[in-house]
Amino acid sequence: MSKNVLALKHLEQPPEPGVWWRLVCLTGQTKGEAYIIKGNRVVMGRSEKADIRVMDIKSSREHAELTRVGNDWTLSDLGSQNGLVLNDQKITQSKIKEGDKIVIGQTVYKFGRVEVKTKGSPKKEEAPVAPPESGGRKTSALLTLVIVVALGVIFLSDDPPPPPKTRLADSSKSKDVSDEYLRLIQQRKLNEDKTQKLKLNTIFQRGLREYREKNYFRAINEFNLALILNPNDPLADFYLRKTKEELDRVIADHFIKGTRDEEGLHYQSAMVSYCSVIRLLHDYETDARYKTAEENIKNLEGKMGLEPGESNCTKKQPASQ
Repeated sequence: MSKNVLALKHLEQPPEPGVWWRLVCLTGQTKGEAYIIKGNRVVMGRSEKADIRVMDIKSSREHAELTRVGNDWTLSDLGSQNGLVLNDQKITQSKIKEGDKIVIGQTVYKFGRVEVKTKGSPKKEEAPVAPPESGGRKTSALLTLVIVVALGVIFLSDDPPPPPKTRLADSSKSKDVSDEYLRLIQQRKLNEDKTQKLKLNTIFQRGLREYREKNYFRAINEFNLALILNPNDPLADFYLRKTKEELDRVIADHFIKGTRDEEGLHYQSAMVSYCSVIRLLHDYETDARYKTAEENIKNLEGKMGLEPGESNCTKKQPASQ
């Protein structure tokens, strides 16, 4: 374990007094462990060299880091393959506060603070047993006196002696509290999963609607958003690729038709085809296809005896999508 963290069990407290920040693992192979943060930078990941080892197949070797500047903590993604989630949002970098949950794959950590007011008291040593004195008479007399006093206390007391305390009840009570805590966490996780699925379905349906209406860029934005929330969503990934392919096909068809009309001296019709490309790529002026369509329009304006820009095609207009 790194010198930047101190690994404890969930209910254990740091040995030194003060205010400590910690991560408590709620799920996964290290469930129940708490990591007391001792440094200003902590790396989380699958690597053995990481400050906090994340035993999860979806964790990168160096997945995320926590850094402190003053009293503020910041959580950052270190370029992981499967992404980093803070509460229910995928992030690259964000400030983090007490009670927030860090999700790496299927492993969840809760960020919080613990205050230790006094240093842990050392374990009391048992008093040494005095060696027996020589001579049985003195020992026997002392034993008799103790028995007499004990019987006198029992018979003179109005109340019966309390039953001996057992550790069984305490253990059972602790187990009940632990089970209830785990049940509440599982119920909350189930509710969060349902909310996440509803949100994903809403975004995905919006993307499908935009795709059917040929609003390709809007559809691409929706499918990208769905993949941010769930990088492993196969339907969102499929329709994102399908939308991009359809957009490329439509632009290619406009160029083919524009070129054919221009060669047949149908300049007005060719102008319409090139202008359609401009409208499709209106927010992507650096795209090579946008620049090609823009150049073709300028050439057509010269052939048609128009002033540069008179076609009004390349001017910024509100998107039809």
